[in-house]
Amino acid sequence: MNEYRAIPSDEVIGSLSSERRARIKSRAAELIAEEVALRDLRRAKHVTQEQVAERLGGRQVYVSRLEKRADMKLSTLRNYVRAIGGDLQLMVTFPEGKTVRIKNIGEIMPRRRAGEGKEAPAQSRLRRSA
Repeated sequence: MNEYRAIPSDEVIGSLSSERRARIKSRAAELIAEEVALRDLRRAKHVTQEQVAERLGGRQVYVSRLEKRADMKLSTLRNYVRAIGGDLQLMVTFPEGKTVRIKNIGEIMPRRRAGEGKEAPAQSRLRRSA
């Protein structure tokens, strides 16, 4: 039976060169700086919860609850970001390194009227057979 011994992180980090430790520390700081909460974004823009609530047409308590949520609709997040003066963009990065931006994120698309923009099934079949 194999027994595994946990190695303390201090021991692993201590075994690295000073250059490697400095690069790790720098990258960790970059990653931490990229991760911000909604509350932090709002505060960085010097906007109060009351101001956001007024811009959203709601109450301050709603904004407080919103900032604590881990999950919400993209349209809600888009409206919040706009209320603090920003523009929400969603980027997707694939394993091979390609990054694309999804357009119209959180936008409510107008509904089409029945039959609008669609061909009738018979017309579609006629075109294929022609």
